[in-house]
Amino acid sequence: MFLLCIGSGAYAQGCPENIGFELGNFKNWETSLGRVDSARGPLLSPGFDAGRHTLYKNKGENLVDQYGNFPVNCPNGSGGSIKLGNNVGGALAEGISYTFTIPYDKKTFSLIYYYAVVMQNPPHSASEQPKFTAKVFNVTQGKYIDCSSFEYIAQAGLPGFEFSPVDQTILYKDWTPVTIKLSNYAGMTIRLEFVTNDCTRGGHFGYAYVDVDENCLSPIKGNIVCQYDTALNLTAPYGFQGYRWFTSDFSKVLSTTNTYSNPVIPPDNTEFAVELMPYPDQGCADTVFTKIHYSTESIVINEPKGIIASCYNDGVELLPLVENRGNSPGLTYSFYADPALTIHVFTEEALRKSGTYYIKGLNQDGCFDTKKVDIKINPTPTYQTLNNGHPIYRPEVLDLSAVLNSNGNTVTYWADIEATVPIAKPTSITKDGTYYLKVTTAEGCSVITSITASFINPPPKIPNAFSPNGDGINDTWEIPELIYYPDAILTIYTRSGQPVFRSIGYGKWDGKHNGTDLPVGTYYYVLQLSKNLPPLGAGVTIIR
Repeated sequence: MFLLCIGSGAYAQGCPENIGFELGNFKNWETSLGRVDSARGPLLSPGFDAGRHTLYKNKGENLVDQYGNFPVNCPNGSGGSIKLGNNVGGALAEGISYTFTIPYDKKTFSLIYYYAVVMQNPPHSASEQPKFTAKVFNVTQGKYIDCSSFEYIAQAGLPGFEFSPVDQTILYKDWTPVTIKLSNYAGMTIRLEFVTNDCTRGGHFGYAYVDVDENCLSPIKGNIVCQYDTALNLTAPYGFQGYRWFTSDFSKVLSTTNTYSNPVIPPDNTEFAVELMPYPDQGCADTVFTKIHYSTESIVINEPKGIIASCYNDGVELLPLVENRGNSPGLTYSFYADPALTIHVFTEEALRKSGTYYIKGLNQDGCFDTKKVDIKINPTPTYQTLNNGHPIYRPEVLDLSAVLNSNGNTVTYWADIEATVPIAKPTSITKDGTYYLKVTTAEGCSVITSITASFINPPPKIPNAFSPNGDGINDTWEIPELIYYPDAILTIYTRSGQPVFRSIGYGKWDGKHNGTDLPVGTYYYVLQLSKNLPPLGAGVTIIR
C-alpha cells in the first residue's frame, strides 16, 4: 500500500494544478498498476484500481498508521491522502507520477515533498524484498536529480527506520521532508515518481506516505502581509534537522527554528532567507527566499443569511452558497467544519450534517476572510412496511394506504418511480404491477418506496349438476370464477362427443342446444383456463 498526502496550500502559489490533490481527485496525475519481479523489479503499466488508488480526505479524524502510530494525514495541515495498494501482499506494485514544466520566467522554483514508509522485513534476498522508491526525473535533461531521489529496500539498519511496537518484523520511518532544488530549471520538464511494491514471493507488503507541498514559489508561509495582520510570522517547512533565518545580505541570524516572528512588520519587498538542513542522507540542503508583500485588497464575502435548510438525500452544495453573490472577484473558496479552519469540508460532496460551517475566501495574494453559515439538514422520513407484496387472492384488492405505517408523514401514490403519474384509486388496486409510495415529512423531505402487487386467480368451483326447469333455482350451469380468466374456453359435449355449448370467457349454460332443451343425462365439459394451464374435464348432469 502507498499513500500520498494532500498538501494544504493553494495551487495558485506557483505550483502546477492539483500537484497536492487540492481538487480532491487524480487530475494531472498518472497512475499505474502491475506486479514485481525479483529480476526486473516493478513491472508497471497505466491503470487505475479504486482498491489500490484510493483518495482519503482529512476530515479531522486524527487517523494514525497502525504500525508506526504516526499520523496518516500530513502533519503540515494537508487536506488528505491517497492510498496506492494495500497491506496484504500479493507481489503487487503500484505507482503514481506527476509531470510538469517549470515556467520560463520562474528563476526561483522549489518543491518539497514529505514521505513516511512502512515495510515488512522478511528474510529474503534484497531483490525479493518490499521496496519504496521516490524519484525526481529531469525529463528535459534525461536524468534523475540524485539528492531528491531515494530507494528503500526492507532490511535491518536502514537509516531513520524503527521497529514497529506492534510487530517487530515491520520497519517504519516517520514523516521526513525532501527539498527539490529547482531554481535555474526554468523551462525544463520535471516528473515526480513514487512506486511501492510487495515482496516478490507475495507474502509481505510495503507501503509509504507522501505529501507534495503546493507552494512552489517559496515554501515559506506568512510572507503576505494582509490588512488584518499586526505582526510578521514566517514559517518554514517542518521536519528538517536545522534552520537558520537570515536577512537578505546574510549578515544576521534571525532565528534557528522553523519560525521567525517580529512584532514590527518590515517594509514591502523586504527579503528573508532560511537555510533548510536535512538529516544525514535525507535530501538536499537548500536555501529558500521570500519577500514581504503588502496586500491592499479588501475581501468581500456576501454569505447567505439565516439558516440554510435542506433534506438529507439532497444535502447542501457549498459552492453555490457563495458564487454569484457580488463577492470580491478572483476568490478561491474552501470550507471547514471548525472556526480554526482545520477540518476540511470538500466541495464535491453534498453536505449532509447540520451545524455551523465556515467559508474561507482566499485572494490571489494569499489573504483571506471567513464567514460562517448555519446549515440544517432535515432527516429522511421514516416508515415501517406492513405489507411487503405477498400474493393477493382475487376477488381481494390491494389497499396501498394499508401498505405501510408512515409515522405521521404524508403518503402519496404513483404509477411511476419519478412520481409524476398519480394513481386514481390507490385503495382498490386490482392489477399486477409495481406501485410507488412517496413518503413526505412536514419539512418537505421525501423518499419513494415501492411495492409489487401479484394477484392470484381463484381456482374455478365447477358444479357437477343443475336443474334447468324454470323454477328459478339452479336453472343455469355457471362458473363465476371465470370472470378472472378472460381467455378461458369452455366446451360441453354429449356422450357421443357432439358439442352442444361453447363460450370464451365467462359464460352461462341453460341446458339447451340451438334453443332446444337437452334431455336429462350426463354431459361432459372441457375447460381450458389459459394456454399456460392444462385443460380441466369432468361430467355435468342435467336434472329436471
